[in-house]
Amino acid sequence: MQTEKIEIDNSGQGISRAMEEADQFAQTLQLSKKGRFHLRLLTEEALEMIQAVAGGFKATFWLEWRDSIFRWSNNGTCALHIDAVADLNYSGKQELISVSTEGRNTAPRGIMEKIRELVEAGLYGMEESLKFQTEYGTGILDYGNLGMLDGGMSQALYSWSMQKYKEGVAGSKSQNEVQAEAWDELEKSIIANIADEVRVGIRNGSVELVIVKEFER
Repeated sequence: MQTEKIEIDNSGQGISRAMEEADQFAQTLQLSKKGRFHLRLLTEEALEMIQAVAGGFKATFWLEWRDSIFRWSNNGTCALHIDAVADLNYSGKQELISVSTEGRNTAPRGIMEKIRELVEAGLYGMEESLKFQTEYGTGILDYGNLGMLDGGMSQALYSWSMQKYKEGVAGSKSQNEVQAEAWDELEKSIIANIADEVRVGIRNGSVELVIVKEFER
């Protein structure tokens, strides 16, 4: 079961409609009050992040539900999807990248801000992703240590997993301040505490964001 696909962008197009669709989907699934609240929070986090992405792009939002594999269970898994494609020509991308890089004075704070950086990097060129990796050291774009070398997501060239990121940070949080701060961000993050998984897949100027949460009914 899935919702209608809704076109959204960072100008606000489709955002209200997407929120309404999420609320209606929760009611259709007969989620508990807590479940409806969690689905709304996850949707808000994702859409707020999309609105903060720089540049021009086209994106599609939808929700998908899969029942539990156990026949005796009414539980299931909901996946929130946002697929985005850059809507700029090469010169436009380079101009945006130049302005963005020159104006960036500090590393992104919070897991959703870091995911936004990753989405922008995916939309506007993987070469810039590698520059961000150097700039942010062991941050979110540390592919080898934090799970970026996983090409199974919709045949993406690169994919990032929040769970793998958590594992990487947890394993080194006692070793340096950067990872300790990253762990603190995770503990304070709404999405990191509610979602079971967040994945970002990148392929040739397109980005696929999927937020997964198992619900009890």
